[in-house]
Amino acid sequence: MKYWLFTAENKASAYEMTRETSKADEGWDSSTSTITHLEAEPGDAVLLWRKGRGGGVVALGEIASTTRAEREHPWALARLQARSKDGSTLPHAKVHVSLEKLSFAAPLSAQALRAAGLGHVAKQARSTTEGRNLVPLDLTDGQWGELAQLVQKVQPPKDMPTAWNIQPGVVVKRAELHDVYGGNPRLAVGASGRTPNAFLFLEHGSTGDLASRWQGAVLVAPGQAQWTDSVSYDNLAALAHRRRGVPLRVFVAHDSECLYIGEFVIDPASPIDSWVDTGKRDIQSSFSRRRPDLVDTRAPLFRLRQLDGVTMPTDRVTPFRNALRISLRLQPGGDQPAAATIRELLSVLEREPSTAASLGELDEAQMLATLVQRARRQADLDDLRAAVENRSSSERDLQRILERMTWIFGGEFLPGTARRNLTLRDQLDLALLRPDGTLHGVELKKADVKLLVTGQRNHLIVGPEVNKAVGQSMNYLRELDESRPKILVDLGIDCRRASMTVVIGHTGFVTTDASRRQIDETMRTYNSYLSRVNVTTYDHLIENAQRSLDLTPSGP
Repeated sequence: MKYWLFTAENKASAYEMTRETSKADEGWDSSTSTITHLEAEPGDAVLLWRKGRGGGVVALGEIASTTRAEREHPWALARLQARSKDGSTLPHAKVHVSLEKLSFAAPLSAQALRAAGLGHVAKQARSTTEGRNLVPLDLTDGQWGELAQLVQKVQPPKDMPTAWNIQPGVVVKRAELHDVYGGNPRLAVGASGRTPNAFLFLEHGSTGDLASRWQGAVLVAPGQAQWTDSVSYDNLAALAHRRRGVPLRVFVAHDSECLYIGEFVIDPASPIDSWVDTGKRDIQSSFSRRRPDLVDTRAPLFRLRQLDGVTMPTDRVTPFRNALRISLRLQPGGDQPAAATIRELLSVLEREPSTAASLGELDEAQMLATLVQRARRQADLDDLRAAVENRSSSERDLQRILERMTWIFGGEFLPGTARRNLTLRDQLDLALLRPDGTLHGVELKKADVKLLVTGQRNHLIVGPEVNKAVGQSMNYLRELDESRPKILVDLGIDCRRASMTVVIGHTGFVTTDASRRQIDETMRTYNSYLSRVNVTTYDHLIENAQRSLDLTPSGP
């Protein structure tokens, strides 16, 4: 028996998958397959490897069949010929892989393989450059058996992006779900985006052809309505989840909440039961300025098999009434003993408001809340300081940290959807809502700015990067002023008194011959002539935040 390593597809290969299914009515090949000139035979063992952060061995199986590849798309054969070292045309075969032991939600990591003496498997997997690539593995029968045991015993990961903190039967806010795991909250099916997951949302109470139903061990459930002839990218997120080696998470949606049912897989033998007409919809082409056209849309009915979870509720049951509800955080942690205890306590307090009210009257509870908040803020501040002092940190790296510590600017952070949609042409890095209802935007720039200040005759003036950032902020404010009526109607925010903070540079990175006192004096002079924009440096921002934390009382 020969052993093979098969790399799962990534998002970039979605276009190739669409080309393979030019007409949805002709059926869609959901099998895990590839074209190769290697001598693979039916019965050979196959290991499916998911690349990227949180990846590893996600399934074991075997080669089910091989067929001649003459009828495959010319572009696929040309790509293989280009990959061959001598450019020769070799006889190719299309290899179909049958996956049996699935571990999409609990991948066997490279670290676990190294600990078991199988580090060469991870090394070989990481050396492959493309998805859907078959690579021979140097394994003995005994090593394969050990690998199979490791896959069965591996526990679900506790760290993001592969951690999953929602138990089957639990209800969560859909907005919170997408804040943590990503994805489009308006779609019935789609990729997670931030994590290796695919989502499918079934509307509770649907009737007719769009109602979910069981056919023996198969759940027939509707996907996303589409108007194109080929399978849409949204529906491919579910149909191709086996190819990508990611779990398919199924929810029942009702209003703003969704109930997690469990992990499912697309039936590989027959992925789509049929297509259902979903009426006419307005479709506006991104390439045309004409009025939207009314087009016929339809949705696929997926055939799903459940791997774990709770029983799918029927229309006669109201599953949301007595279900446990939890709140998700932007950075869900692992199931550590202390964290598990705290979550259990929070669940009790949410179910019993009287208990929470009693605890709130205790001075000890107030002291505990203060200490926890101060410790979290100090940890965030330390992370920000380390990122700022790292010259290679990008603006996006700094933004990720500051998004979770908006207290440093003294405002309440707006939800992500509001932040993106304040104006049509511009997007604020951070949008804060102060207690008095005024909007405050934050523009973040890199910390490594060498010409933060520069010489001008006998004085110092701010450098060109500072002037550029302030000009950008002024344009933001002008856009906010001009869009005030729309923002007020759509979001309920009055931005006519909006202001901006520009965070740029660090005095430790300045190459100009100037002291810290001179740089601060130059910044104060510059700010004194600005009305709605304030400029500060990262080290000044961090020092002010540290002083604020140091003055925070440690108890009542």
